[in-house]
Amino acid sequence: MRPLKKLCCTLLVSLLCLSFVTPVLAASTPGFQAFTKTNLSAYEKFTDIDQSKWYGSSRQGVIKTACELNILNGMSPTKFDPEGTLRLNEAVKIACVIHALYTGQADPLQPGTGKHWADPYLAYAEANGILQKDEFTNYDRPATRSEMAHIFAKSLPEDGLKKINTILSINDVERDNLSPVPYAADIFKLYRAGVLAGEPKTHDFRPASTITRAETAAIVARLTFPETREKFDNFLHRGFYTDIPGFTLTNTRTGKTLSPGQRPYEELTAFVEGFTVIEQEKYDLYGAQNSVITKVTNTYDKDNLCISYCIDKENPRCVFIGWISTNSPDYVNQRGIRVGCSEAELKEKYPETGDSALRYHPPEPDYPIFSTLYTSTVSSSTNVVDTTYLMSAEHNGSVSDIIFFAY
Repeated sequence: MRPLKKLCCTLLVSLLCLSFVTPVLAASTPGFQAFTKTNLSAYEKFTDIDQSKWYGSSRQGVIKTACELNILNGMSPTKFDPEGTLRLNEAVKIACVIHALYTGQADPLQPGTGKHWADPYLAYAEANGILQKDEFTNYDRPATRSEMAHIFAKSLPEDGLKKINTILSINDVERDNLSPVPYAADIFKLYRAGVLAGEPKTHDFRPASTITRAETAAIVARLTFPETREKFDNFLHRGFYTDIPGFTLTNTRTGKTLSPGQRPYEELTAFVEGFTVIEQEKYDLYGAQNSVITKVTNTYDKDNLCISYCIDKENPRCVFIGWISTNSPDYVNQRGIRVGCSEAELKEKYPETGDSALRYHPPEPDYPIFSTLYTSTVSSSTNVVDTTYLMSAEHNGSVSDIIFFAY
């Protein structure tokens, strides 16, 4: 009997061990695979969605996606109200459903647990760190865009909101750390994850404005399907797009061009292919919300070429080229001006008046090598580019250096 008793004890211990191990396996995080389209019929019943608009199924189809995921629902079986305003309690409900699915928890809606339809979601949000207790006093009011970002930033854990964008500043959220808006950190987090992108070209967020239900559907789609997230970078308050006319420096030997401002990193590396860095300076710059980039100034072994740029080492997709200079006649800019150009020829290339006109600067005692210089500045709502032409006495008063400076 003793061997049988020993065997029974062994089996009992094994079963007890399994009873502790099994819940751990059951609680493993489903992640993004949990977001499946199961509510396939609801969208087709809505009669107030213009399919030709940006959110319609013939274009981005974001409302259809959000509804089929059963995360964003209609105001009635036949009305979605795409231009309607998102309310705080709706934002909380969306965040809770996304969080519950991603983390493998039960549906936060437990019937009969509150007097208001949103009470179960508020309880879930407080229990799971989406909201602080009594964080807002009125959840029936419209949500501002910054409040929406604050709530949605807690709908996924850190591994669900990985950084894919370099965002040093958002013009109307936090510029040079001045006048921050509420929940700026959450806004930056969603921008860096590609969930938010703001306005086209400027990437402004309009934090105090409300947000429509159609816009909310687009955010829900990006939260749940990472492959749809926006990829862009925003250096020094300026987006990739600019309303300033093109400024280019062309190497006439290779035909390659380079422009100041925010550019693809490959454009810079292609321009200096075959060049060797003979001198380099590096130091870190700190932007809003703990962002860090590295400023690099390279002097190359050819053409006395110097380029200074900012780069995010974690995300080297784009660079912000702030300074380009050369004294080689093998380079020509967008106006056809190159080193060796006479003062008369230079003036002929700038017939404009006003801000973009060529400005004369007399010789300065600190720079005796240069007899004079000319500058031209073009600015817009997002960018400023200076072009400077140094006139050297050693070169009979002709252009000796061309310099671009963007800021």
